[in-house]
Amino acid sequence: MSTHDELRGMSRALRLTARRLRLQALAWILPLWLGMASFAPAYQDAYFADAGVVAANNPVVEALRASPGTRLLYGELPYPGTIGQLVQWEGATYLLVCTALMAVLLTCRLLRGDEDEGLTELLRDTGTGRWVPFLAPVLVIWTAVAVLTVLVGATLAVEAQEYEALTVSGGWALAGVTAIVGWGFAGLAAVVCQLARSAAGARPLALACVGVVFMLRVAADQWEVTWLRWLTPLGWRDLVAPYTDDDPVPLAVCTAICGALVATAGTLYAHREYADGYLPDRSTSARRWHVRGYADLLGRLSVRTTLAWMAAVACFSALFGSTTEGILDMMRDERIAEYVNMLVQAGADMMEQFMSLMTVMLVLLIAVAATGQAGRLAADEGVGLVEAEAAVGVPRWRLFLMQAASAVVVGTILLVLCGAVLAAVTATQVTEDHAVERAFVFTVSQLPGLLAAIGIALAVVGVAPRRFGIVWAVIAWSAFARLLAGMMDLPQWAQDLSVLGHYLDVVGDPDWVPLAVQTAVGAVGTAVGLMAYRRRDLVGT
Repeated sequence: MSTHDELRGMSRALRLTARRLRLQALAWILPLWLGMASFAPAYQDAYFADAGVVAANNPVVEALRASPGTRLLYGELPYPGTIGQLVQWEGATYLLVCTALMAVLLTCRLLRGDEDEGLTELLRDTGTGRWVPFLAPVLVIWTAVAVLTVLVGATLAVEAQEYEALTVSGGWALAGVTAIVGWGFAGLAAVVCQLARSAAGARPLALACVGVVFMLRVAADQWEVTWLRWLTPLGWRDLVAPYTDDDPVPLAVCTAICGALVATAGTLYAHREYADGYLPDRSTSARRWHVRGYADLLGRLSVRTTLAWMAAVACFSALFGSTTEGILDMMRDERIAEYVNMLVQAGADMMEQFMSLMTVMLVLLIAVAATGQAGRLAADEGVGLVEAEAAVGVPRWRLFLMQAASAVVVGTILLVLCGAVLAAVTATQVTEDHAVERAFVFTVSQLPGLLAAIGIALAVVGVAPRRFGIVWAVIAWSAFARLLAGMMDLPQWAQDLSVLGHYLDVVGDPDWVPLAVQTAVGAVGTAVGLMAYRRRDLVGT
């Protein structure tokens, strides 16, 4: 067949894919863009407000560079520590990790999700070329990353006119790093999608790759092994060195690596059967299950995913807890304390500020797991499993409530595990100011927020299961409100409008009102979802 035949219908497929992806892409791009726009002004106000203090002898910058905890999380802060270098060191870490997650999740959704749902087969039946179902999603996701890249680069270039320490070349170098990281993870996820046999298998494997890549970046920084950075897209930033070297050569080489990953995925795509993969099939087992009801079946089907989340939560809790002493020592500096005050309530003491920020990031991970478990009912409905279960006599209200209960159980288990590991590791670092007790209580007492997130997810499942992206938008806003909204001077009520960051403190009088409101939101969302789920038609029936 000619190239024209192989790519027949590409333009229409691109428009259709872009239209389907526009809301999800914007839900990722806008918060990341606004967050990056806020870092430079925040650093200027917090660290460089005094005209006599320059980067070379700034005690705050030296404290950040000397802290083992910040080095572990963000890498090595370049010398001398200008505003631009701080932006690419801390701010870009959040940007690049989130861009990686965006690329991975969207790629798995379009490449394997569409194939599992039969959309790819439908597209091929309309006469489109054989390469269109593969290339159209990849090109659209690369375009979404490019849009984020242009927004970041243009914003940093504009800020360079206001802040002398920022440079236009450094801003566009950082934007280029954003592009190659997003494209690299999209290519890596495309390879994983060809290896796995379904979207359910590809997604956790691709997310595990993100975790491995992050650990490789940590190893490269801790052991100072430069060549190891070439193996991890999250280490490509240090090769380009925005606002320091602005080296274009690694950008070109890494872009070629991204293209090689996509070419590898294309080769695997061309040689595999439709709806198949290269990894061993784990979807069936020769062992016979003695299942006692739907709850038992749901529990057995959720074991592997829950164990994977438990391992991830335990690792991140131990990692964050191991940085406690170093970061607390750094926070004793008045300038860093002022910066932290922009992120959390100014009236809180230092230990509460630190524990609040740390537990918000950990509970964010748990919220993704719990809402994903709640949304599993929508995924099962899309593939016809719910219809099969209802056909054998399982009431739809029982299906819904069992899924809700499983989400609550998974979330509770992860919260307790996270709090226990965080408290245990914190006890080896510091015990003053009720640090150990706060590590556990701050984490576990965010259960009402988790219930609110689950309730919202269940309401979406009941009313409009195809619009489950709304749930991810709520979680993204919650993370933004708690981690970045303070730097943008958003009003306190907007920062409080979050399913994260509301907790009880072991010191002082507890404030039960936010927790009660969140619990009510969870209950109302579950009730709305249940009523709608019982009355509407099943998707696809």
